[in-house]
Amino acid sequence: MKFKLTRQEISQELNSLAAKIINRKKIRVPKATRNKLAGVAAIGKKIQKTGLPKYLVRKKLKGKLGYGIFLRANAKPIMKGEVIAPYSGQVMLVPQNNDGDSDYIFSLISDLRLTKKEQKAFDPKSRYHPRRLYSIDLDAEKKGNFTRFINHSEKPNVEAHLLRIPANSLGLKPSAFEIIYIANKTIRPGEQLLVCYEGEDKSYWGAQKIKPFPMTPQTFQLDSKGRFLLR
Repeated sequence: MKFKLTRQEISQELNSLAAKIINRKKIRVPKATRNKLAGVAAIGKKIQKTGLPKYLVRKKLKGKLGYGIFLRANAKPIMKGEVIAPYSGQVMLVPQNNDGDSDYIFSLISDLRLTKKEQKAFDPKSRYHPRRLYSIDLDAEKKGNFTRFINHSEKPNVEAHLLRIPANSLGLKPSAFEIIYIANKTIRPGEQLLVCYEGEDKSYWGAQKIKPFPMTPQTFQLDSKGRFLLR
């Protein structure tokens, strides 16, 4: 698989700024537990080696639906609370009114006002304005891993968690925040992995005024030969 980025790419300077902003805005970012850290480390090795773990498969869905990620029919269930993988990509600080055309963006922190010094460091081409708003986005359009192919559902079996990666003995570089996909219910063999793209602010489908295709983990299922079950 082309996409083998184990974790998000973020500069040390932006990570430090993010930590300051989180403290300044009093944003709650829970620390990843030892089990979650171990899960991130383990899946990272699999992504680095093969891109897609052997117990998962990427399948083209019908029509314009693109690809989806499925648990193979002969695999063990993924239990609730298990780490699926970090949602990886390039982390960027961007002016909030600059609408990107990527379908793979997570807005991690929005409505940010930077100090004059911070604006000069991260947006030197713009004239300083104390009310200019920025956001920190994670974009997986050009770089990422298999999580970018996990489709949307209003009844998901995967949930995106914003977690802090602390200093650890597992070889994971600490980060102020990171999106980690975690199973929010048991994922059965043959089922599609699905996550809800829409937050409380309705900033994904709502902003695009698109009604997404209604999928559940059972809408498309695989048989033992990797084919879709007939409905």
